Amino acid sequence: MKIVFLYLSLLMCLVLPGCSDSEPEITEEELPNRTILVYLAAENSLSSFALDDYDEMLSGMESVANNNHLLVYVDVNKDKQGMTALPKLIHIGKDQATGAIQETVVYEYPEQDDSSVTVERMVDVFNRAFTAYPAKSYGLVLWSHGDGWLPVSQSLRSFGQDGGSSGPQMDILDLEKAVSEGCQLLGASSHFDFIYFDACFMQGIEVAYQFRNYTDYLVACPLETPGPGSPYDLVLEPLFADSRADVVGMAETYYDSYAALYAGGVGGSNDHWTSGAAISVVNTAGLTYLAEETRSIYQNHADEIYALTEADLADVQVFDSDRRYGGVYKQAYYDFGDLVKHIASDDEYSRWSLALNEAVPYKASTPTCYSVYYGGWGGNMPILSFSGLSSYFPFQQDTKYASWNTYYKGLAWAEYIGLW
Repeated sequence: MKIVFLYLSLLMCLVLPGCSDSEPEITEEELPNRTILVYLAAENSLSSFALDDYDEMLSGMESVANNNHLLVYVDVNKDKQGMTALPKLIHIGKDQATGAIQETVVYEYPEQDDSSVTVERMVDVFNRAFTAYPAKSYGLVLWSHGDGWLPVSQSLRSFGQDGGSSGPQMDILDLEKAVSEGCQLLGASSHFDFIYFDACFMQGIEVAYQFRNYTDYLVACPLETPGPGSPYDLVLEPLFADSRADVVGMAETYYDSYAALYAGGVGGSNDHWTSGAAISVVNTAGLTYLAEETRSIYQNHADEIYALTEADLADVQVFDSDRRYGGVYKQAYYDFGDLVKHIASDDEYSRWSLALNEAVPYKASTPTCYSVYYGGWGGNMPILSFSGLSSYFPFQQDTKYASWNTYYKGLAWAEYIGLW
């Protein structure tokens, strides 16, 4: 009977118009609302936090509409049973009939190595996720250790870390290359609705400007983030909002969850974080205006800028005051608004603030935040100024900054400002 059925089917395909072995094309209107990929590069000291956040994602998806896809690339030291865990890409969705949360392994990588911080692995994950689960729009969460734009060879960490505390890391330019290639897999969207860095120090003007062409919004923190990371049981719903991701709502939810526990660090722990938090949202459409205003100020004050020393910026809010390498103290991240205010005239700063407000639609910080770079061996750092963005200052008269300055010149932000 099977042979006869196949024969008749083939005969009908020859006779009837429009018969094809290919699947019917899905129109734009028929696509799911959004696909979000969470890239958990957590084969490092954050491994246990990653597993906790994954459990929160399972809970968070219960309040997300069915027409969405969450994919999570998970690379951790051990699974919850203490066994070596191979890196895998997992789809978290809902049963269309019952609404029950379902986990499906899309792909398991053959070995636990140090590939999660390579362009090749990240692009491969992008390809598997976005090709298998196309949607009207896309979001990307990059979860790991982070240190902004600082070069891998001269930083405690850049973005990501694989294989433990001494494992390889990902240079910001390599991360940009991977994200750029990932955008090519997004069909008509060609860019992300948002990129959320659940990692320390990633909301700097340098990182934002480097990634401005790949996303509508960047959500991140310009200083260190709490170990527990985002409350994913709460933030997934706004990120999967219909039509457009509610990134401001997500950031507000994140901040409120930590502000509710804030007690200046008293009685705190990783399970009960009382040390506060900071977060901001960058609208990349506003970065051109902000860059123009900043360039104008910096060009107008070029001679003064060239002569500035660390002592001259002693009153400017810095987010890593006790950062040191081999006993040598070096600051990488000043509050951007406080830095520009120190350099600009009152009229210049007033105009610049308008541009900042356009580029940063939301920012919030508790009065203090914990930092390993404060108080010698870590402590609650006062946040006296918070613009939502950090900025490096490339001191020209201090040779200890020479290697950072050389790398800095290759970033899109430094090239546009044109002073160094």
